[in-house]
Amino acid sequence: MELIIRSRLNQNLILTLLLGLLTVFNLGCPGNGDDPRVDTTAPEIETVSPAEGSVDVSVSETVRVIFSELIDTNKITGATFVISTSVTGSFAFSGDTVTYNPATDLNWLTEYTVSVTTGVTDLAGNALANNKDWNFTTVGNPATTPPVVISTVPANLATNVDASTPISATFSKAIDSTTLIAASFSLSPEVDGILSYTDSTLIFIPGQSLLFNTQYTVTIDTSVADIFGNKLAAPYIWSFTIGDDPMIPTALIVSPSDRVIIGDTVTIGVFTMHPVAVTKVEFYLDGMHVSGADDLSSPFEFLWDASGETLASEHTISARAYEAGGRVGFSDTITLYYQWEELITDKTDLSWPTDLKRILARSSDTLLEFRYEFWESWGPDPVNDTTLDLGIYFDSDQSIGTGRSDFDGTPLNGLGADYRVIIGLHGFDAFARWNPNSSAWERVYDPSGFAYLNLPADTNILEFGMAWSDMGSPSALNMVSINLWFLSANSFLADWVPDQDSGYVTVHHENRYIGEGYIESSSRRQQGPHQAAATRENPF
Repeated sequence: MELIIRSRLNQNLILTLLLGLLTVFNLGCPGNGDDPRVDTTAPEIETVSPAEGSVDVSVSETVRVIFSELIDTNKITGATFVISTSVTGSFAFSGDTVTYNPATDLNWLTEYTVSVTTGVTDLAGNALANNKDWNFTTVGNPATTPPVVISTVPANLATNVDASTPISATFSKAIDSTTLIAASFSLSPEVDGILSYTDSTLIFIPGQSLLFNTQYTVTIDTSVADIFGNKLAAPYIWSFTIGDDPMIPTALIVSPSDRVIIGDTVTIGVFTMHPVAVTKVEFYLDGMHVSGADDLSSPFEFLWDASGETLASEHTISARAYEAGGRVGFSDTITLYYQWEELITDKTDLSWPTDLKRILARSSDTLLEFRYEFWESWGPDPVNDTTLDLGIYFDSDQSIGTGRSDFDGTPLNGLGADYRVIIGLHGFDAFARWNPNSSAWERVYDPSGFAYLNLPADTNILEFGMAWSDMGSPSALNMVSINLWFLSANSFLADWVPDQDSGYVTVHHENRYIGEGYIESSSRRQQGPHQAAATRENPF
């Protein structure tokens, strides 16, 4: 009984093993539609050579295709891998790469088209999704094709070229060196030198240094020929420009800055650069050499006494740096203003006695100062004179949307005036702030609130200073002025500066002053009628 049971156990074990082997065999068999390992991905072409659109391809070139996977080599035939113009040859296979070796050289200067069709498949039978077609063009026959220049040194239109750079031209093919003679190569301006040839490249070494900051033109004429006797089809011409002499000194005016307002004395400082040394710096004031001011050693400086200059005059400063060989470097020219900078001139030609001529200004971090100059002087008591009023309007937040912007419908030159200064010759209102709630000017202070007010009798000058903090210390102020000359109690002439419809000027708040800063003038157009004379409500 025991033997029978064991026999049945052995039979069951053998049956189980046989079923397992059968399962493994079924899983490994191709064609099982339920097997996830079956290859259904179509092959792709990753690289072709010669590349699509290639030109000047060698006539001995082979055609090569690299696929994304192994290809069934039996499917690579003259019908599935076709080269135009009846090129015969043989295929070679290496991994995923198929190479076609033409039996003979390709034709010169010929366009070939290669087609790989969907008849090509991978080892699982998946075909290319689409035909692949591309073309390339072979090089011309060197025995019949003229040579061409393919590159030059320096390049055509190159600038700042080193004066010692050799001049060369590389040809597309080997050149008959006997045709490269002095007559076939020219340089303008004319320069003697040595002409040589190596590895398809012509080289010209000038016998002397080329001229600095000079344009040269090179010409290779049609007498130059290749080793087959083919000449250049046309003269080859190119140009380049030699840079500046590196031995010329550099001169930079480092103090004061351009467009600063200077006081009675100012130190002009010049920084120089040179490979060896600068031996002298000359200083030029208003275009004239300042005699006795030459400095022979670093730091190069000139102390200018400007105290005798005309108030509000404009001056230019420049410098020249010399090295031992006599070369000269020129600085830029800077502009300086003595005491005051001209902010704007009055362009309206009005023939009244006290018409405004110009406005000047200067600024520090805390103080803003103005100088008004009129064409003619006034009488012995300008404060109580009832002829002229001067109004100055400031836009401190740079917005026309705030502050007062019009008088009787006429734009205030594009400003939204937040502050106003009235310096009467018709009585003082002094400094006022616009209140949008009451639509009225509210006095901030009377004339005693100015930092200073200079209105001397029998002159045409008015000067006053204000604290930036009184206007909230803005980064800049837009401003216009209007002066009214009264013909009667209700009739007056009005003159806007800048002119009506010509915008405003901008005064920048800078933490700089005499010798260290600037005040910038600007203008912005604002459409509106020009009104030089009117009879209307007094805008003050």
